[in-house]
Parts: sequence; structure tokens; C-alpha cells
Amino acid sequence: MKKKKNNETGIFNPKKMLLSDKSAFSVKEAYKTLRTNVMFSLPGKDSKCVGIVSPDRGDGKSSIAINLAISFSQINKRVIIVDCDLRLPTIASKLGIDGTPGLSNFLSGNQEIERPLIRRSTEFGIDIMTAGDIPPDPTALISSKQMDDFIALLKKYYDYIILDFPPVTIVSDAVSISSIVDGYLIVIRHNESQYSKIVEMLRQMNFADAKVIGFVYNGKEEHKKYYKKGKYSKYYSNYYYYKKND
Repeated sequence: MKKKKNNETGIFNPKKMLLSDKSAFSVKEAYKTLRTNVMFSLPGKDSKCVGIVSPDRGDGKSSIAINLAISFSQINKRVIIVDCDLRLPTIASKLGIDGTPGLSNFLSGNQEIERPLIRRSTEFGIDIMTAGDIPPDPTALISSKQMDDFIALLKKYYDYIILDFPPVTIVSDAVSISSIVDGYLIVIRHNESQYSKIVEMLRQMNFADAKVIGFVYNGKEEHKKYYKKGKYSKYYSNYYYYKKND
């Protein structure tokens, strides 16, 4: 999809990709459907930890993770999104906030943090833990006991914890903590995701006994007649949710 320029700043504004009252009707409905399917796939009253993964970069995974979090906040759920991509994080830039300090600083035991680690977005009604400074060994941090303890702590305060992971076929971070993730959503991009990489991703997740709760098919443009007219509709593609059979 070709990026458009913001009329005021002259640059592309990533916030226009985020779910809001101005989003196209079809986008709002797609995320309502995705949210409902996640809720039915992970029943119960306890806090749920959902991992968002994809086979490769550029599949739209991070935007979908943020929008899913926003969608849960719209029904008054307490939700936090955690950027677990400690190599090439994007959550902070998409939300227009400072990326440090963040998860890596917390997990590494940095005692010199002066600013809050968890930031509140009043605009979107969600809490955010950014990735923080790039560490020398991201996988070691993600798979550490500190990460286990951190998720356990978050479960005391949030209904949904959304974890945005790096691509599974590139690094093993996402599957290294499969025991504490209640379910994974796999983002597949139309005309981009390669079959061989999808198969390899599923093999790795199956080996780690990771629970896949569904697939999100991203980037398939709707027919023009289904678009809601308005300046924001042109920025969106359609999202489809496929529940994985048990």
C-alpha cells in the first residue's frame, strides 16, 4: 500500500492507521469481529495474554496488535500492549511516544530509570510498555524468569495483555515464552507472506507447544463500493480472521 502524506506535516502519519471514531466502518467491524473471536477463543474471567506474530517483517503485525488493544479498550477492558520486539521495535513510533525506557530496561534490572516504564494513552485508552533500549541479547531477556514474573504481575492489573513479537521465522523470541502466552494470533499478509515461511513458522510453534488461536489475513483491499467515503478510508485494507481448528 502506498503511503500518503500528512497535509500538515508533509510526512506520513502512522496514527491514521490506528483505530478511532474516524476509521472506516468496515475497519471498525473487522476489529470487533477479531476482538469477539479472541474472547471466545480464550474464555474465562482471568487475565489473558495474547501474542501477535507473523512469518516475516512488513506483515502489519504491530498495527494490528495496537488496534486489537484499542478495540478491547472500547469495551472498557483494562488492556496493555507490550513491544517485545527488542531488535526493531515499532510500537513507540506508531503511537508517537518516546521508546525509552521500556521493557529491556526493566528486564535487565536497570535501577537508574527516572521516567515511568508504563505509559498511558488517554487518546486510545490503553497502556503501553515500549521496547526500550536495544539490548545485546534480546532472546535471553524475553525468555528470562524476569519476563515470566513481569507477565504474572501484569495479569493482576489487566484484562488483556497484548504482546507484539518479532517475526517467528527470523528469531525465536515469540516461541521461547509459549508457556506463559495464552494464545497466539498469526498475521498473514496478502500477496506477501510466503507459504514456506508460514509452514516453518507453524512448525516452530507446534514444536514449542504454542497455542495458535487464529489467523488474521491482512492487506486484502476491499472493493471500492464497500469503502466508507472519507479521507481516512483510503488508508485501510481489509482484515479477516480465521479461527484455527482444534
